[in-house]
Amino acid sequence: MGKAPIMYKDEKQQFMKAKIYFLAMAFVALLMVGCSDDDGIQLTQDEIIGDINTGKQVGIKGNSLVIYTTQGARVNVQGAKGKISAQSSDEKVVTVTCIHETGQYGKDERISLSAIAVGKAIVTVTDEDGNEAKLAVEVKDVETLWKTTQVFSGYQKYCKVEGVSKEDSLVIASDAIASKPYEAVKFKSRGDVFTVSRIQFLAGGKVLVDGYYTTTYNEDHSILYFEVGDGKGGTLENFYLKPKEGSLFFWDLTDKYKEAYPQVTKVELVWAAAKHF
Repeated sequence: MGKAPIMYKDEKQQFMKAKIYFLAMAFVALLMVGCSDDDGIQLTQDEIIGDINTGKQVGIKGNSLVIYTTQGARVNVQGAKGKISAQSSDEKVVTVTCIHETGQYGKDERISLSAIAVGKAIVTVTDEDGNEAKLAVEVKDVETLWKTTQVFSGYQKYCKVEGVSKEDSLVIASDAIASKPYEAVKFKSRGDVFTVSRIQFLAGGKVLVDGYYTTTYNEDHSILYFEVGDGKGGTLENFYLKPKEGSLFFWDLTDKYKEAYPQVTKVELVWAAAKHF
């Protein structure tokens, strides 16, 4: 066997430099491949902190997303070649729509998801080159997000009527009481949306009114007014509380009876309720 060639100090240094150079070049090449546009389609979402869009995009962990009934989500599509198309494996659970926009930095591709019913589906996003990305979507019941914070049950209703005869007062009071057949009321809130408050009026175990409320005080804070809306601009209920008078709910129904009884000056329905928690 021949002996290995003897390498002197300068030759060893040159050899080591060459070895380090080639290793460095190989590492750079790997980085370039990893950062190239050939990574395929990437799915991200806008970063939302509180109610603020930070302008950043965050990856969707495991390409898996949870949304809730009556709601939806938007997903950004990065790295797609040309326009995208998208399809849901079960449109009875979730539907998908493609959004093609031109933004500040060029064309933006997105998909919009709409929850239809509780269940699971796979959304497949495809670009013009045939590249695909799959998103696992689970739809949960939005009611699981709402927590009941207070419950009241009514035990007595009476009506204060002024300005008309005793006979008319009895007729008005009877009609007013019948117009609000509520037996219980629930106040609800969501931990993920602090700006939205919900209320339900119930009778016989059924929800008669289900809406979102806002509150305002009168000038001396002796009355707290509630306006209950349907979330679409419509009004479902208007009532008020008098904090110093305990668990009493009030409705001012004077205007409702003004046309039939022009002399009436006050129709106030009072519902006495017990607070459970």
